[in-house]
Amino acid sequence: MNRLHSRRLWIRAAAKIREQYQSQATGFPTVNSPPVDQWTRVMRLSRLLTKAQQRHCLVAFQRCLEQYKHSVARMIHDLTACHSELTDIKRPTVVPSLRELVAELCSLPDEFEETRIDWSEQEIIVRTPPVILREVNLGEFEIRLRWSELGDPQPYQVISLSQTGTDDVHHPHVQGDTLCEGEGKIPITQALAEGRLGDFFLLVQQILQTYNPGSAYVPLDRWWNSSCADCDDSMSQEESRPCSTCEHQICEYCRRNCTACGDHLCSSCADTCETCDDTFCRGCLSNCESCDECFCRPCLSDQTCSSCLEESLENEDALSEESTPDTPPATAPPSETPEAAQTSPATVQPICLGQTDLHA
Repeated sequence: MNRLHSRRLWIRAAAKIREQYQSQATGFPTVNSPPVDQWTRVMRLSRLLTKAQQRHCLVAFQRCLEQYKHSVARMIHDLTACHSELTDIKRPTVVPSLRELVAELCSLPDEFEETRIDWSEQEIIVRTPPVILREVNLGEFEIRLRWSELGDPQPYQVISLSQTGTDDVHHPHVQGDTLCEGEGKIPITQALAEGRLGDFFLLVQQILQTYNPGSAYVPLDRWWNSSCADCDDSMSQEESRPCSTCEHQICEYCRRNCTACGDHLCSSCADTCETCDDTFCRGCLSNCESCDECFCRPCLSDQTCSSCLEESLENEDALSEESTPDTPPATAPPSETPEAAQTSPATVQPICLGQTDLHA
């Protein structure tokens, strides 16, 4: 891209930025009404106090006096809040000229290796050199100033291009894409309010190249470490493994493995079979169609657990016993009739050896 074409783009962007400054300068601030209702109540109570005093009504005077004190205190509180709102209204800022804004934007390529304009997002973007803090290389960052949000508390984002660190902290003083400005907040706000865009980008870059252990989201001595999602202990990258379900990092002592598929699980994503008590992921467990409890597939038969199967069989046996008709009791074998007993031959006793029958 030649310098002439580049300058034309900067002029176009400067015109858009100046429109934003003008819209802020021409807008009227919100001014709230004073506490008129409270003032009316105070004046009414003052008149009632005067009447009670003139008529020597001591009880009425004491009652009105307490209400009068409360209303005056409330009015003072409301007036103080109204005065605070008035003092917070800023004086209209001087709109920077188009020439000044163009000069600020055209100076950016001299300070940063890469600068560009994102027209769809209405952003001026610069890329910083690699940020190295205490021998920890955090990589390069993009500073994105959105001119449509000029006037907001923080109309810019800081994006890590290397994605070092863990979770959403890729710089000790950046969480997500929001910079903790610290003592740089006032000069950054002033630079943006006055249209000194070059100073703004340099101030943000200077904060990125500064480290304060007391205000760091993650200290540099723990930069390559992460915290276990279960026990919250610090662990190195070699010791940590992501949970296969929620992707939270867990240490080797808290890590569980699914008995079926072998996936790594944290305590929140691990479940157990109600029968064998082994650990499984939720995808390897099924619900019993009868009791709706979780079981592993080997512990289910036709989608039913063993307890429910036994209970079902017992119920079937009970039903079958109830449905069987009554049968007469078995008859005993027929005994000998009296006639047979009478006609049966007498029992023959054996003759003992050496004995003879004695005749009568």
